[in-house]
Amino acid sequence: MAVALGGVAVADTSSTDTSSTFTNSAKTASGLTPSGVKVTVSKTMIGQTRVASAEATAANAAAPADEYLIPANAKATAGFVDLYEGFTVKRGGWSDVATLTFTFSRPVRDPHLHVFGTGGSSGTSVRNRDDYWPAVDLVSGAPVKPTFSKAAGFPGFHVTSASITPERVYTVSSTTCGIVYTCGTVKLNGTLTSFTIKLRARDVRYGTGGTTPQLWAAFKLSLAEDASDAPTSYGAASHAIGDSFLGRTATADHPDTVSLTPRGLTADTDADDAVTGSPARIGGHGGSYTLAIPVTPGSPSNVAGWIDFDRDGRFDPNERATAQVAAGATTATLRWATPRPIGSGPTWMRLRLSAATTSTATGTATGWADSGEVEDHRISLDH
Repeated sequence: MAVALGGVAVADTSSTDTSSTFTNSAKTASGLTPSGVKVTVSKTMIGQTRVASAEATAANAAAPADEYLIPANAKATAGFVDLYEGFTVKRGGWSDVATLTFTFSRPVRDPHLHVFGTGGSSGTSVRNRDDYWPAVDLVSGAPVKPTFSKAAGFPGFHVTSASITPERVYTVSSTTCGIVYTCGTVKLNGTLTSFTIKLRARDVRYGTGGTTPQLWAAFKLSLAEDASDAPTSYGAASHAIGDSFLGRTATADHPDTVSLTPRGLTADTDADDAVTGSPARIGGHGGSYTLAIPVTPGSPSNVAGWIDFDRDGRFDPNERATAQVAAGATTATLRWATPRPIGSGPTWMRLRLSAATTSTATGTATGWADSGEVEDHRISLDH
């Protein structure tokens, strides 16, 4: 189904994927990102504003690229669309409409907010109507207030560190992205657990004006992702980047596309820093191998590592070692039981860190994690 907002096609929900979902009501929208981070959007209407319609847009892996968004295929993910009515209109002026607070189940770094077809128009004819040019103000955030930076789009609108506003408002013959409606992607800079925006509407009246004042609000989110880079036979692992890392930092991968399934990088191409220098050489060492890994856990975390001891191109359950680390710790120590005799030659090691309450992420070498980082390293086995 396509939702049309004043001539702006918002979403195609002809096919769905349950790895990215949203539900929506007059008071709350709730979503699940592909990585497993949960998003709750709390709505507060200002003055006499009411929610006339609250719809969810389903995930659609086949959604076409959008020139106003980064990632360009951001419409593949689920989102929500509201219609706000009844706000007090100031003819030729601005009206406050609603505030929306986005809260995440995990800290997330530099989330992208995708604004698609936000604006409004009401009336019975071209000559007698009101257009409502939108503004999006960044009100607050936690643990600190973030800043906006433009990632893509927003033709006809100006993006500052705290707002998205029209460059100018004027009478128009038709509406589309950049004309009354705004479309684009803004990055919220910082590691966040929540942020709040306020929606405003600028009235442009034609003739005797329109009927009930209306403002559509349409949003999706995408998160920075860290991906594995071992050969494809090992399977892919992907993490939403937040406040905890292996080493000292994590770099965002696949910045230009979103995916509803985990994906890896070309082998040995990621910038990882938990294990540095020449490939680690692993021997029997009395039947065990111990590795101290630098970590930066902003939250209590679990760390797991796999070494492909039999060099069969996969990480098996019996090749796993685990450790728990407290928030603020600097090192995690993993100890593997090495097979006897140990093989000889090059192989791969995978390390994963995730929030302590996310048991599935470090229980398997592949798949999504809603926090942390994955690193893959070439190593060498010795007799």
